[in-house]
Amino acid sequence: MKIYFATRLRSFFKHLSSNPNFEHQFIVPATYDLLSKRRKLLAAVAKTPLFDLLGYIQMPKAFNKDGDLYGSFNRFLYCDKPYFIYVENPTALYHYRLQRGSSLLGRKRTHQAINSDKLRALVFMSQACAQTFEIVCSPIPDSCKRMVIYPYVPLNMSVSKNSIKLKSQSKELRLLYIAQGIRFLSKGGLEILQAFKALRNSGMDITLHMITSISDLDASLVAEIRNTEGVQLSDFTFSYSELEDVYASSHILLQPSSDDSYGLTILEAMKSGLPVIGSTLYAIPEMVADGYNGFLTEPHYWFFDKNNIPNPAVWNHRKRTIYSGRLSKRIVDFLLDRISALYHDRDLLYTLSVNSWNKAKEGPFSEEYITAQWNELINMIGKNGNERF
Repeated sequence: MKIYFATRLRSFFKHLSSNPNFEHQFIVPATYDLLSKRRKLLAAVAKTPLFDLLGYIQMPKAFNKDGDLYGSFNRFLYCDKPYFIYVENPTALYHYRLQRGSSLLGRKRTHQAINSDKLRALVFMSQACAQTFEIVCSPIPDSCKRMVIYPYVPLNMSVSKNSIKLKSQSKELRLLYIAQGIRFLSKGGLEILQAFKALRNSGMDITLHMITSISDLDASLVAEIRNTEGVQLSDFTFSYSELEDVYASSHILLQPSSDDSYGLTILEAMKSGLPVIGSTLYAIPEMVADGYNGFLTEPHYWFFDKNNIPNPAVWNHRKRTIYSGRLSKRIVDFLLDRISALYHDRDLLYTLSVNSWNKAKEGPFSEEYITAQWNELINMIGKNGNERF
């Protein structure tokens, strides 16, 4: 089958298409002005309260395009052929605006879009997304196929069990933190920096590589990071292969996040054999098992609640919660304890690293399993042609 992708083709689909066992072909638009000024302006206007009341939902158009069916990431389509949506979390379908999803017109338009005879499948990035979709978005008709398929992330080919063992025995412990833009605050950047300073001052031989969108940070914070001995601050401009090298040379990924609906960097780190010190938010526990391939604690703020439902008290008040810059001493103490444990017990570090690597290359996270799932789904949609399931 040829699948015309009506939205931007994300990296995990590009990786999937390069797998020789993937039986199909993605076709992408000749141009996609995601970063144009006009598109940014329209996106900003679309997030205003008026559009919440009107229940506005962006639905890209796809008519008379090459391909047997269409694909979309986080968007309903207005189209002339069968299509599927790959869903990060249910709110993405109505622009992450809780008021829009709950408004009278918003509910009506969402219901109409889900019941379109062209929508053949909803594919969820996580169990958390699948299990909450109908509560957060709309009931799914029986005629619409539903499936959980984790993002396709290839194994880091420069990593092996032997390289993990050798790295675990090195004297220096190298920590890694990755977060784009303002999410530096919501993903625990300040807590990590404070914990690192305390560990470094205690005499530990550790380093920290922080990768973020530097221009989005306050100048004072940038100066503080750059003046902290042992910290390397890099802009978020790495190619995928360069980022693989960063993962391979690091020991631990730190992501005590209050703001994640998946956490792709976590899966990328696992594919490189890194244990993860993170939070119990949304889909993270599907990847990281506390004490097995990392350590987890409750997030500072529950962006999604413990039942994986969006929490309005945080979701609608981000400036005074996840973006406030208020430090969590509990998370700082958690980081101090877990990083120290792995620094002093290299056998434990090795065990968690190998467990993370094994979990990433087996079962539902493996390239073979994910490729087979996509082949099955696309064949099913194509086979049914103009018929609903």
